[in-house]
Amino acid sequence: MTKGDIAMRPALIGLLLLATGPLTLAEEPAAAPPTLSISRDLGLHAYPAKNQAAAQQQKDEVECYRWAAQDSGFNPLAAVGEQPAPAPPAATQNGPSTAGGAATGAVAGAAAGALIGAIAGHTGKGAGIGAGTGLLGGVLVAKHKQKEAETGAERNQAGQQARQQATAAETQQKLEGFKKAYCVCMEAKSYVVK
Repeated sequence: MTKGDIAMRPALIGLLLLATGPLTLAEEPAAAPPTLSISRDLGLHAYPAKNQAAAQQQKDEVECYRWAAQDSGFNPLAAVGEQPAPAPPAATQNGPSTAGGAATGAVAGAAAGALIGAIAGHTGKGAGIGAGTGLLGGVLVAKHKQKEAETGAERNQAGQQARQQATAAETQQKLEGFKKAYCVCMEAKSYVVK
């Protein structure tokens, strides 16, 4: 063996280590594939206190789910499908209704003004003054009606939000009752549930 051969050995060992990856004393076991777990889906942790197999735990979870739904009178899966869709926002009146009110007011004002003007001897002037007054009055009335409609729509929206919040609170309360019943069943089957 020459000095060159000895100098090359550490380099070859380094390359060999890089190619094969880091040395480990023992192979790490492969992670178990994730299993379906009702407990996990409910935000709970269930430990098999008597070393029950995963298949047995799944079976027990399904049985406890059914029992909890019957005992509590609430089924979380059915409740998800029953959530009402939010209602579309109420339509509000805008520009065209104001313009319509103005036109109606102008016509009515012109007719009234023409009538008063005819009595006074100035039909044209009376119609013009009446049209202007009616136009202004029509715009004010239309804007008042529009404001009332917007206020009513806001009240409806606030009422709808309050009903949705009450429904959500009621659903949460029922879910908590279901979880308690589920835990009772799982604990009776020798699982530690938190």
